[in-house]
Amino acid sequence: MALVRTAFPFPARTPSWFAGHMARSLRELPGLLDEVDMVVEARDARLPLTSVNPAFDSMLERVWGHSGVGLDRKGMSKRKLVVYTKRDLAEQRYEAPLKKAFMNQTGQRVLFADSRVDADVKQVLRVAATMAREAGETLTELKVLVVGMPNVGKSSLLNGLRRVGVRKGKAFTTGAMPGVTRRLTGTVKIYDDPKIYVFDTPGVMMPFLGHSEAGSERGLKLAITAGIKDGLFEPDAIADYLLYKLNLRLATEATLAEGDKARHECYTSHLPFKGAFERTDDLSVFLDELALRLGAILKGGERNTEASMAFFLKQFREGKLGRWTLDDLDGVESAFISSITPDQPAPGARIELLDHNGLPITVSDMGAVGSTSEAAFAEATAATNAAAAKAAEDDDDFLAADIPMPPTLPETLQDRVSLTVARFLEQAAEERAAADAGRNKSATQVRKAQREALSQVRDTKRKAKYESGGSFGGKSSSGRPSGKAKGRPSGRGRSGKR
Repeated sequence: MALVRTAFPFPARTPSWFAGHMARSLRELPGLLDEVDMVVEARDARLPLTSVNPAFDSMLERVWGHSGVGLDRKGMSKRKLVVYTKRDLAEQRYEAPLKKAFMNQTGQRVLFADSRVDADVKQVLRVAATMAREAGETLTELKVLVVGMPNVGKSSLLNGLRRVGVRKGKAFTTGAMPGVTRRLTGTVKIYDDPKIYVFDTPGVMMPFLGHSEAGSERGLKLAITAGIKDGLFEPDAIADYLLYKLNLRLATEATLAEGDKARHECYTSHLPFKGAFERTDDLSVFLDELALRLGAILKGGERNTEASMAFFLKQFREGKLGRWTLDDLDGVESAFISSITPDQPAPGARIELLDHNGLPITVSDMGAVGSTSEAAFAEATAATNAAAAKAAEDDDDFLAADIPMPPTLPETLQDRVSLTVARFLEQAAEERAAADAGRNKSATQVRKAQREALSQVRDTKRKAKYESGGSFGGKSSSGRPSGKAKGRPSGRGRSGKR
């Protein structure tokens, strides 16, 4: 029986990637938002919550006064539309619940699109064209700004809009890795009647991914989907986290009936494993066997696990392992972990994993440590319910809260997704408040802010000293030359003559 880990050893430090062109793009946004009529925020359907950048909504609220649909501070009609791209790589069953959850809780309209499918692209064009027509003669042309995190598919979406709208070819550069678009592009027409023009902006990462496990997990998810700079995380940490997530999801689906739409086909069936291969949660065993099946053998017969690791990640990113949504939208992964390990801290809390010598467990040492069988989820729930029933019979003063129960999830998928989205929005609001207060920063950003503050203090002191008649590179209060003014007159030789 396959084993599955109930915890993951996240990196102790969360790297950040906020390149210069991203900072420049954010600085330019306020001016652009005054000019455009509509903002399209592109997000990755595989990461419906992780690919949200709160900085965009903060900017919209600062410039427009809202981040949805309505009049801006100047009385002009403005609208934001969210488009989840790469829908062909994500689980379709989450689309309707997410649309309803965001509409009910934020008033935000959400669409899902595969940029290669004309029908999906027409949905986006239809919303933009409707907005332009509703404005009537007051709007001769509609200007649309497309924003989003790196490598979420902004440029591919724009090329699709141009292909469908005006029947013209590719106008925006695309790539498999993040950071292809580094400057704001000029306007490109995507529709003739009414006239609609779009801007493409560089992908902008969150200035800081977050502290402790929450930030590391967010970064690893982005790394799996190639949404963050290559090299910020070790490749084996990325591959191991992907293996952990796939196995954890399969474990939560073990009790589902055959043929249930929520049940995934095992990812190993899409890899070149011939014959019987028992799924494993040990990355080294998995990559070693995969290298053998791929024929990736180095000189001396050593198996090339780096090649098999790259193959594993590439297969996932291209959707060849099936359609997977990495965010735990319905809460089943958290419920599974809590039911198996009820004494552990809640999801998101810091969990220290140590070996028998008291040393931290690294990714390569993890193997099946902290693991449990797939059937344990159902067994734990049944055992807990039986214990509660027996306690109720034996004690008239029994309280259900006395028995540690696994978290109870809402019955319908819609309710579970709505609950997850509500929690996410609450957390995002807290993070935005912390960012505005200057608290949610990486150690590097804190040091940079301290240097800038110190520099400002020095400049202020120099200015005050200069204005009060003190020494500032000229004459001092005694009339003698000071600083660079002291010495030989410029332009004269050693003898003092020209």
